[in-house]
Amino acid sequence: MGSGDYINKLVQGVRGEITIGENHDVLPSVAEENDNVDKEASDINKLLESMRKFEVKGDSKRLIRIDARTEEVLKLLNPTFRVDVTSFVNFLCWEFFKENPELINEIKQSLNKI
Repeated sequence: MGSGDYINKLVQGVRGEITIGENHDVLPSVAEENDNVDKEASDINKLLESMRKFEVKGDSKRLIRIDARTEEVLKLLNPTFRVDVTSFVNFLCWEFFKENPELINEIKQSLNKI
């Protein structure tokens, strides 16, 4: 599968998760909203705790370009949630590769073609 096909497959997967329908016009009750907020807060706390515990092994450095909007969020990440930016970026990359193992195979195949 070429890189264009792979990207199209990923985009279709994301588009498939987006649902827009008539049921979304109905507003949830206040109790349902509170339950959803509590569940989301719990999920966020678990995620932040996982990021805090994530251990970065290795000493190699890689320069990455970040836009101004993302930079502002990253500046607030450590003081607000006590999450190191390096751990945050490593955690996100690791999770992304775990959820998309086919990407690793695609990268290897592309490197073999070069």
